[in-house]
Amino acid sequence: MGNIIFRHVGFHYEAPYAEVFQDLDLLIDTGWRAGLVGRNGRGKTTLLALIHGDLAPSTGSLTVPVSTVRYPLRPAAPAETVFHVIKDAVAPFRTWEAHMNLLVEVATESAMVEYGEVQARYSDLGGYEIDARIMAELPRMALGEHLLERPFDSLSGGEQTRALIAALFLQRDCYPLIDEPTDHLDMAGREIVARYLAEKPGFLLVSHDRWLLDQCVDHIVSINKTDVRAMHGNYSVWKQQMDREEDFERRRKLNLQREIKSLDRAARDRRQGALKRESDKTAHTDKGYIGHRARKQMKRALAIERRAERALEERRQLLQNEEKERRLKISSREQRAHALVTVNDISLQVADKVLFEHVSFTLERGDRVAIVGPNGSGKTSLLRAIMGEIEPREGIIRRPAHLAFACAYQNPRWDAGLLREHLRLEGVDETRFRQILGVLGVEGEVFERDLATMSQGQRKKVDLARSLIADADFLLWDEPMNYMDVTSREQVEQAVLEFEPTLVFVEHDHYFVERVATQRVEIP
Repeated sequence: MGNIIFRHVGFHYEAPYAEVFQDLDLLIDTGWRAGLVGRNGRGKTTLLALIHGDLAPSTGSLTVPVSTVRYPLRPAAPAETVFHVIKDAVAPFRTWEAHMNLLVEVATESAMVEYGEVQARYSDLGGYEIDARIMAELPRMALGEHLLERPFDSLSGGEQTRALIAALFLQRDCYPLIDEPTDHLDMAGREIVARYLAEKPGFLLVSHDRWLLDQCVDHIVSINKTDVRAMHGNYSVWKQQMDREEDFERRRKLNLQREIKSLDRAARDRRQGALKRESDKTAHTDKGYIGHRARKQMKRALAIERRAERALEERRQLLQNEEKERRLKISSREQRAHALVTVNDISLQVADKVLFEHVSFTLERGDRVAIVGPNGSGKTSLLRAIMGEIEPREGIIRRPAHLAFACAYQNPRWDAGLLREHLRLEGVDETRFRQILGVLGVEGEVFERDLATMSQGQRKKVDLARSLIADADFLLWDEPMNYMDVTSREQVEQAVLEFEPTLVFVEHDHYFVERVATQRVEIP
């Protein structure tokens, strides 16, 4: 369909002033299945808003040769049936249909002229085929025909997400901009969306789910520390290339450091030699000859210093996109007992609904137990039962009373107010907390900001840091990776593997579960 081209684009927000892009040059082929990645706060959503026309560049020019449509969509009437919500999301077909029926009833000459104009728009956007296309498209998202007559707002969050993504691709000649669609999707839902997107011709997808990106994209657009670039391949290919670049630049930087030291030593020796020759002049020597040799050595010393300065400048140009190499650390109490929690054949019921039955597992020191299952199956309720907040309908949970646990919640515990004030009320050491947030890429004046003004990813990092700083025997994490950028996910993953905390967690990130869990508990 064409190329989206950024030429020397700059963009900043006014109140408060925040520069996001400066002199951005970028080309995105709309035929690519492109993934957009970058740390929280780097400008991914801003880039989509610029392409969609919701924002305008502060400087430079932006060419978008196609119409765009953006997810998340906001249904105008969520109480309507699923079929009607999807149809209305594609175009105002039902409004046009009602208007054409009214014009036919009027049947005046002017009404017929207007009828022709409305019919042309209706036909151009596929109004005569839209019903059949909806019926054909939804099964590809594993949405059965029986759902079409249900109220849209009665669907689960994952079903709504899949229906609205399908609506994007039902629109004619539109380029989809998809902003983090996985937040309400369980593992099965992510697999469905990945297969669906892998069959589509072109889109730009913001996602922090590495597995999803590996399954469905063929290009990665990355917003790095100092540049924005596009690269052919999926996420793993991009990551390997970036790692190779960093490794090459790191080795080159080390060689340049050695070269600079050698050049500095050579320049210093030549300077000292030149000065010594000057001091060797006496009444009985050929001062012109010695002076000539001294000037020659000084000239060589200056030439060596210039070489050292060039090498130093070259070193400064290296590793500009390298993220800070600060490791995340996880500490936990030393435990004498091996078995910390025993869940023995429990069933959970909330109100009149039985969530699950006959679930058993033992949490021992160093275990990392992944609770996996579809949305609504009771995973969060199981965590609450382990914490003692709800009682099983059947079975028993054994946890010694002296054990302490720390939680990171699906919906962050602190979502408003000043972060510094929360830390003071909880008696948390601000310096240690600041260090953890810095490792996760949350820096600047965050301690002076209201949590309500932070991004969802930043609030999730605050909540995770709150659990990490606690003095606890084991951790309970409920979807800790939601909204967190891929770099932070990898840092958390690496820290868990390195420090081996005792952990029970709910997560839909395939890679995180595969690499971190020592056992899986399936909730059907």
